[in-house]
Amino acid sequence: MKLYPTRKLQLDGEIPMNCYVLDRNGKCFIIDPGYQKERIQEYVKEEGLEVIGILLTHAHIDHIEELDCFKVPVYLHELEYDILMDDSLNGFEFFGKQKAYDLNSLDIRTITEDTILQLDEYEITVILTAGHTIGGVCYKIGNNMYVGDTLFEGSVGRWDRPTANLEQLKESVIRLIDSQPEHIIIHPGHGKSSTIGTEKQLNPFYKEWKYETVSTLI
Repeated sequence: MKLYPTRKLQLDGEIPMNCYVLDRNGKCFIIDPGYQKERIQEYVKEEGLEVIGILLTHAHIDHIEELDCFKVPVYLHELEYDILMDDSLNGFEFFGKQKAYDLNSLDIRTITEDTILQLDEYEITVILTAGHTIGGVCYKIGNNMYVGDTLFEGSVGRWDRPTANLEQLKESVIRLIDSQPEHIIIHPGHGKSSTIGTEKQLNPFYKEWKYETVSTLI
């Protein structure tokens, strides 16, 4: 597969985050439009891209506040749907904010791990990585994987939020790192990108959790 640069927009809000524009041959998905709607729209306009959908890794406020930036289908895992719809779960209530859009006016489409999304002639696969939220996912295309708040450079997502589960997160992180080739580049919702190989060697959470798993088998 031809290598494409990852187009990352670092957006400022209550929690600075990474929004990604995943494009191939003039068509694109927006991954996690958290803040700064105008900046996202301006970037797409400058690049002359056609937005065909929005992909959510999960439905926390810092990933969905500008969900109406384009009138296109919005995709999220079916287990994450209730979080999107409930402000006591997604963080809007926690930050004392209201959505600037009506969810009922958006084209929300639920997906599963069996869903394959098409971007031009390229396929995007869906990997369920519950733990930070019950329906958090990663999206993989070629050598790039967009991991939301499941996995970070040298760290992992929090497990003290509604629907979070530490045991699920441990399982997801171990399975993700162990199942993917080491050259795969991971692009998280916050912070710098990394690789599966780097996290396998250096991520302290993975190393501790992997040791715990091995120890229980001895």
